[in-house]
Parts: sequence; C-alpha cells; structure tokens
Amino acid sequence: MNNHKRNISLVVADTQFLTNEALKSILSPLYQVVHLVSTKAGLMQYLQQEKISLVITDYTLFDFDSIDDLGEIRKHYPDMGIIILTNAITHIKIKELNDSGIKNIVLKTDDGDELFHAIEAALKGKKYYSGDVLDILLKKDGPMEDASLLTTSEIEIVRLIAAGLSTKEIAVKKHISFHTVMTHRKNIFRKLSVSSSPELMMYAIKAGLIDNIEYHI
Repeated sequence: MNNHKRNISLVVADTQFLTNEALKSILSPLYQVVHLVSTKAGLMQYLQQEKISLVITDYTLFDFDSIDDLGEIRKHYPDMGIIILTNAITHIKIKELNDSGIKNIVLKTDDGDELFHAIEAALKGKKYYSGDVLDILLKKDGPMEDASLLTTSEIEIVRLIAAGLSTKEIAVKKHISFHTVMTHRKNIFRKLSVSSSPELMMYAIKAGLIDNIEYHI
C-alpha cells in the first residue's frame, strides 16, 4: 500500500465499538480523514457538513428503518461510495441492496484484501462483491442451474470473451455478424444480472463455465 495518505474522507458507520476502532486503525494510515459514527443522525451530520467520499456500514446493526434509507442516501450523494460490511447476508438482501444502487458488499469474515478491493471499486463507482458474497448469490439455485440459463452458443461466447477475443474477433471466429454477437452479449448480461465483462468472468468462474486459468486479465 502507498505510504502517503490519500486526500479522501470516509465514514465508518457501525454500532460495534471494536469494528469501528479496528477499521479506523486499518484505514487511518491510508486515508486523510476517517470518521466513526454509531447512529444514523451522526452519519447524516457528517454527510451534510463535509465532502465524504465513502461510507462503510453494517446496515443490519445500524438504525436504518430499511434498505430504502440507504437508497435515499445514494440518491442524495450519487458520487459517494457505499460499502456494506456485514456479518452475514442473504441472496434476497443482496438483490434489494443492488436495486437501491448499493453494489459493494463485503463480509466481516473476508480478508483485508477483499475490503481494500471493495474500497477502490467504490471510489471509482464500480461494483464489487467479495468472493463469499458471490458464493451466496450462486448458492440460491446452484451454479449449474444458473448456468443452464445460457444457450450452448452463449456459453461458447462467454468462453471466447474469457480467452480475450473482441466482439469483432468472436464474430469472425463463429462466422456470424458483429450485431449478432452484440445481441448474444446483451442477452448473457441480462440473464446473469451482470453489467461488465469482469463481472461476467467472475460469475463464469464461480459457476464452472470456465476455469480460472482460462481467464487472463
């Protein structure tokens, strides 16, 4: 990690004293300002008074009325990242959070690298689910059942994307039009509820559509 603090202000919003203090200890050497709050009122005070880049919160322990409260905060501060850091989560709650615009979720049982990956993604406005959160998503119906949503042609295209081929190259290789490949891509993304190629690759690896070694970033 960089030895110089980044000019970023963030808020850790959790009612567990040890969680707050541990996160402050981990994050303070890296970021300019790390605020700790244990109530919704305290969180809103910081959001209204300062330019906050990121909020890390356990919504299950905080005094939010519902996930809709987080959605409202997301609407009022669209440039601010929000990370859910919680002990446990269900497939349904992940979907509710996603529908509210909250797309960065890490478990308290994850290692530090997962948290830092989530922080960097959130600061860039990108989605990040830790590996264990992805496992929860896939276990709802089982990877193979989820994977069976795709046709044979779509699975082949996923594998070609993983191999690094562009849309044009896939079209040439499969002897189909560029437009047809784009249609396949859109259908794949829609069926699997992903919004980018990296997300697609993470899903495909977890679902067993491709081997990790097949995917070269």
